[in-house]
Amino acid sequence: MDKNYITYTADQLLNDDFFIQSELHPTEESLIFWSDLQKKNTALSGEIENARLFLHTINHIDKNCSSLSDKDEHALWQRIELKNKETEKRAKRKQFIRLAIGTAASLLLLSAIGWYATQRPEEAETDYLAIIQANPAPDSTNEKVQLVLSNNEKLNIDGKETQLEYKKEGKIKVNSEQVDLSPKDDPDQEQVFNQLIVPVGRRSSITFADGTRIWVNSGSKIVYPVKFAKEKREIFVEGEIYLHVSRDEQKPFIVKTHQMDIKVLGTQFNVTAYENEADMRVVLVSGKVEVNLDNKCKNILAPNQMFSYDNDMRKGKITTVDTDDYVAWKDGYYQFHQQPLKEIVKKLSRYYGVRIYCEEPADKLTCSGKLDLKESLDEVMKALMKAAPIQIENKYESVEIKVKH
Repeated sequence: MDKNYITYTADQLLNDDFFIQSELHPTEESLIFWSDLQKKNTALSGEIENARLFLHTINHIDKNCSSLSDKDEHALWQRIELKNKETEKRAKRKQFIRLAIGTAASLLLLSAIGWYATQRPEEAETDYLAIIQANPAPDSTNEKVQLVLSNNEKLNIDGKETQLEYKKEGKIKVNSEQVDLSPKDDPDQEQVFNQLIVPVGRRSSITFADGTRIWVNSGSKIVYPVKFAKEKREIFVEGEIYLHVSRDEQKPFIVKTHQMDIKVLGTQFNVTAYENEADMRVVLVSGKVEVNLDNKCKNILAPNQMFSYDNDMRKGKITTVDTDDYVAWKDGYYQFHQQPLKEIVKKLSRYYGVRIYCEEPADKLTCSGKLDLKESLDEVMKALMKAAPIQIENKYESVEIKVKH
């Protein structure tokens, strides 16, 4: 490109044909082009994200509407506020979005992306990020699993492996003990949501009243309704979960993440979508799932297939895999086939809640095998040394891995 985008602002980008084309119909070349620009210039990167934010939120607007209703504008502001909460340019960005919504330029943009601004759903989408943001951040020193109720009350749950079970009559069991956490029934009340926060070094599971069971891995968070809606079952996930969904053709099950929507009727699959990691995966064990990316494209998976998505490159692909390599953690072990040591270490670090790191060139090694996660970390490290030519050095609250000399 001959054009110098370094000084461009978000509103200029939204009036740039190449930028709009790159967002509507991305190619490998255009993805690399904008990614390189963002890496080279922090200020421009913020303007690019601003413009993308407008494009991605505009899909909630009916393409035939010339203006936003008060309710829609309020919802849009909530999403923008959440995205820009910790950004110094928040006031400037808010002013830009408000101006863009009220101008003819935004109407022209809506016309240009008519295929993207699909018809508004009959019911407003649940703003899961607003639900998460409404609650104070969990105490980082608290090593227990936390159940956050709709009234912001927090219940600390003991144990490395915890269980929640919701009964049809409204009763809840926590680690097999019945507790009274259910809200009073009110036919006019909106859906009530709970959050399950699982820190590193802990695991949990939830069994819903319909029989669906979810295994929740370390460092994960789930937001879910106390009672599912009449027409769908929907949850929001940050982290990694394995699901065994009870079939109900009248009530599809939807797993939402920051980038993906996974829709199923009845199946078993694994979702990995940690907020601080670029790679996201959906691995299907049985049944069929439909993975949607920002409402742009649908990817249908068959058993033993994995959909992986690189959030930095914004590229996805479907491959055939051995599902045990990705889902065995729920049964207490990890299975590897020629996997990079640094990936294995990352999983073990999260699972045991201990910092483990590789020195070069150990991080380049690959190995195969199976590790029993029911054993202590020391025993697992000994087993790992049998699978790769490495040596282990225990340091204060951390483990260092080096190539064996």
